[in-house]
Amino acid sequence: MEYLNIKTKGNGSPQGKSRVYFTCHPDDVEKYLDPVCSDLFEAVDCAVYYTPNMTAPIPEENKETDLGRINLFVIPVTWKLLTTSNRTMEEDFPFAKSHHIPVLPLMMESGLESLYSRPDGFGELQFLQPGVTDSTAIPYEEKLRKYLSSVLIDSETAERVRAAFDAYIFLSYRKKDRARANDLMRLIHRNPICRDIAIWYDEYLTPGESFNESIEKALEKCDLFTLLVTPNLVNEDNYVVRSEYPMAMAEGKRVLPVEAVSTDRDQLNKHFENLPEIVSVDDEPEFRRRLLNSFEHIAKSANDNDPAHNYLIGLAYMEGIDVEVDRERGLELITSAAEASLPEAMIKISYMYREGLGVDLDYRKSLFWNQKLVDELIRDKGEDDPDTIAAIDLLGLNCLLAADYQNALRALKRSFVWKYQNLGDRDPSTLLTMSNLASAYNQLGNHEMGLQIGEKLYSLRCQLQGEDHPDTLSALSIMASTYIDAGDYRKAFELTQKVYDARCRILGDEHELTLLSMSDLAYLYRRLGDDNTALGLYKKVYEAQCRVIGENHPDTIGTLGNLEVTYAALGDYEEALKTGKKVFEDTCRILGETHPDTLISMSNLASAYSHIGDYQEAVRIQEKAYPMWCAAVGEEHPNTLTALNNLAVLYEAVGDDKHALELFHKKYQIQRRVLGEDHPATQKSRQQLEEIRKKLEDNK
Repeated sequence: MEYLNIKTKGNGSPQGKSRVYFTCHPDDVEKYLDPVCSDLFEAVDCAVYYTPNMTAPIPEENKETDLGRINLFVIPVTWKLLTTSNRTMEEDFPFAKSHHIPVLPLMMESGLESLYSRPDGFGELQFLQPGVTDSTAIPYEEKLRKYLSSVLIDSETAERVRAAFDAYIFLSYRKKDRARANDLMRLIHRNPICRDIAIWYDEYLTPGESFNESIEKALEKCDLFTLLVTPNLVNEDNYVVRSEYPMAMAEGKRVLPVEAVSTDRDQLNKHFENLPEIVSVDDEPEFRRRLLNSFEHIAKSANDNDPAHNYLIGLAYMEGIDVEVDRERGLELITSAAEASLPEAMIKISYMYREGLGVDLDYRKSLFWNQKLVDELIRDKGEDDPDTIAAIDLLGLNCLLAADYQNALRALKRSFVWKYQNLGDRDPSTLLTMSNLASAYNQLGNHEMGLQIGEKLYSLRCQLQGEDHPDTLSALSIMASTYIDAGDYRKAFELTQKVYDARCRILGDEHELTLLSMSDLAYLYRRLGDDNTALGLYKKVYEAQCRVIGENHPDTIGTLGNLEVTYAALGDYEEALKTGKKVFEDTCRILGETHPDTLISMSNLASAYSHIGDYQEAVRIQEKAYPMWCAAVGEEHPNTLTALNNLAVLYEAVGDDKHALELFHKKYQIQRRVLGEDHPATQKSRQQLEEIRKKLEDNK
């Protein structure tokens, strides 16, 4: 670990602390390392590892043994990180993803969402944004603390894990042999009987610190002293020869020397007095026999059917607590505990699948375990127990993420009623559930209820934080979006104008959030039929964004896309086509061909071609875009359904009514399944379907 530096709270020892790896763009180290560490230490007692030189490659031979044992990667996200070549995005982040290590992106600059979410960026991975709050009213510090507590093992849980082990092995080795030490741990644990045996070794000790006391305590606790034998033990003076081995002999510990690389016996006997017979790692049967003889006094399988015990040992392997990291074994043990209805195991595994922590992200599996948890808690504690309500609230959020809006609404209504009655309407947890509940109603087309809750939320924000607070303005923007979905563009315009005026006054005319509000106003002018005013505003936003954030910034390109659509609305189809081509080229170059913004630009470009009468080219583009939408976000996503609708309309325009009927029918069936028969979007699709069927019948 010599290539890594370590920071801890109060400069304490990193031994036994959760391991966090900080990595960023080289130009961002000085600006963000200390503030991020300060935030982390305020939330948890962890050890932060980082490379002083963020451009230097990490030695390949150390990645598995060092980075593979990290519990969390923390990455400050900036424009430079996302747009220039750097080790973080090209090596560190891919390593974390491939090893299912949790990653916490910290959005340090605004306006990067589109660039952030491209496939070769962070995709759908959620981020936290220091210094900025949202409509949930939960401060960044609290969100960070909650996230870290769910990802990192706290000291109390770590002690429970350590107490669950059957026995301890002290593994003594030279740091040069770290990779071989890791292999030896796996060899020990390959035997199922040794699954619950922990291994203590000084992997994360910092240079210059006195370790004798901690090593003495570890030796006192351990049942076996295992010595990893290689020539590195005898070719120079080292701590193993000077201290660790003599301490073990003085304590009367059983010693098992294990040879990983052929080593001169005379030299070994010279440096290690009374060294027992050496066993080779290549002689696995003999190694296993010697190992088991050392633990013959221990009942090794007594706890195998105890869910709580299996859960703790599963955490040990998942997090690398005194054993090697083995996420497959950890998942197996935690799953067995969850199947035995252990609540904390069900909570853990549901969260793991929801966030992709140590496993592939899978909302369906997350929902399965969340629902099982709710059912068990209702049976054991009743519907009104706080733990049951917390599980129901979490189920509502998980259903929202999985686009299961009916079940999300059912769970969130139950949670909100309980919180309102027991915590009051001003509690941050109540406000968060209110926001999620409004979202569920809006997704199901019940904008009346969505607005009713949104207005209440906004009123509470005004009372608690004042009209000009960012959270309050954010709540007002959410209300405006709901009015847009409900088709009340004038009310949406009124609220958006209010947000824009406040941001101009507080942030200035050319702040990114102010420009975003101006863009929202332009959109509403279009909806209200004033395309000329909309065009003027979009031009003003585009020019300001070119100055403030640059021509190639995703938000700037997005505004150019809005200009394209407005040109088309005004009948200037040549300018719309010219602008649309540039938008498509820019999004491909900046965001990649499969990014949702690129796919939107493809649909707009297809529309531009249809406006000038080139339907064949429009169909060609839209036929390419639809399957890309399916692959990117799934066939039930609203954007995918819009692409399906656009393709059906184009087929109808070129006279292929039969093909258009098939696509309209497909869209209708998906919306019936996802949104329900009475949703406005489903009703509109049914009307389209009836019209195309009548057209086909009339043409027979």
